[in-house]
Amino acid sequence: MRRSNPTQMERYRNIFLFILISVIGFSCKEAQEPDCKINILWNNEKQTIDGFGVAQAGWSNKLYAHFKREEVLQKMFGNEGLRLSILRGEVFPHYWENPQDKDFDLDADIDLPLTDSFFTGESDDLKRRGQLWIARYVKEKCKTDKLFFSVWSAPAYMKSNGKVSQGELNPAYNQAYADYLAAFYQAYKSVGLEPYAISPSNEPGYAAPWNSSLWTPEKMGEFIMEYLGPTFRKDGIPARIVFGENPFWSAVSRQAAFVSSRHFTDAIISQYPGITQYPVIAAGHGYTLPDSYPAPKDSLSTPIEPFGEAEKTDIPVWLTEISNTEALDTTIRDGIEWAITFHKYLSIANASACIWWAGALPAGNNEGLIVLDPDRQNYLTTKRFYTFGNFSRYIPVGSKRIGTEISSAATDSLFFSTYKNGKDFTVVAINPTATGKRASLQIDGQVLSGKLNCFLTDEKNNWSSSETKGNQIEIPANSVVTVTGTIK
Repeated sequence: MRRSNPTQMERYRNIFLFILISVIGFSCKEAQEPDCKINILWNNEKQTIDGFGVAQAGWSNKLYAHFKREEVLQKMFGNEGLRLSILRGEVFPHYWENPQDKDFDLDADIDLPLTDSFFTGESDDLKRRGQLWIARYVKEKCKTDKLFFSVWSAPAYMKSNGKVSQGELNPAYNQAYADYLAAFYQAYKSVGLEPYAISPSNEPGYAAPWNSSLWTPEKMGEFIMEYLGPTFRKDGIPARIVFGENPFWSAVSRQAAFVSSRHFTDAIISQYPGITQYPVIAAGHGYTLPDSYPAPKDSLSTPIEPFGEAEKTDIPVWLTEISNTEALDTTIRDGIEWAITFHKYLSIANASACIWWAGALPAGNNEGLIVLDPDRQNYLTTKRFYTFGNFSRYIPVGSKRIGTEISSAATDSLFFSTYKNGKDFTVVAINPTATGKRASLQIDGQVLSGKLNCFLTDEKNNWSSSETKGNQIEIPANSVVTVTGTIK
């Protein structure tokens, strides 16, 4: 006769069998064949990583006026945030209003109460004070080591048109302009904000209606070689000189060459090979035309590719500005698209630094990593903020990107990049597909030591951490996973 109710012993046995089957099943899952194998080529070294950053040029007043400005800056530069190492600012053309004016407004009161009506207005003074406050905060509170400043325009009296928009530098002021940049360096250094790098022109090929100035490669090369470089050397200024910074990274046609950073920097280095005697950085912006742009868009595309002449001469290459003005998208779809873009600049263009355009600003588009509410009280972090952090948080400054071999045709849509720092390494894996993937890691000629640490960003997670004892990692659907580990 069958009993309708099991004994206590039978219940315990059944529970044990259930647990055993579950464990066996999980173990089988762990042991299953991976979708791909990643072989890290430890001795195949590429570029050195100088860091990751954001700009506040043009938007410093908005963040400066925000009631949660310190919290927002910690989100970007703090240890619990993006851990950024580069802040890009502006050498304002309004510092010197005339040839007798030598003031950089560094004695202005920047610690006004946020309730002051000063913060509700719009002025150049607000931008200058904002930049000074932000630079001081990230330097002192976050220990940010690289302050980088670009010029949109020289002071108006030095320009061919007497205006801070459009026009070009009057050649009669070449030395005066070099002295101006040297004086800016010395002034900021005197208050503990020594510039790491200075760029004499933002987007030199674009005569924008805002602060701007046109330069040809020939004139920029001459200025650096005969004026700026010698002036910095004479004055003992170690700041790097950044050149390039055109709107497009590269271009596929002659029509777009004048706004191509690669064409601009290649021309300067080819014509002025002696430029390598100075601590220079070749730089570009990563803008693309919107989908709504008419037919000529194809001729103005911006391939992500190496700067040939810079690589030949061992000049580091920086991506110093990138974003877009499409409608605001805070989803993981947008975050993954940007992660793939960062990956390409690091792994294809061999960029040593990636700097986002606006760290934080009030906008209904994708210009900011953080969106400030116009009420000055609240803010929103986007998924591109977090996927950017999958790089910036876990790739230490000074790391070397190293080669990676990936086996399996199943990885056509996956993206991997690898970096080493001493015995530590970082792998950034991007899966833009709707199917989760499993990858095994091995390091050519080396042995893993200890656990792998994984940091997941997807629709529901932001740098969610986990550990694995083996050499296999999970890359969930529509996710970015950063893996850190150590070799013996």
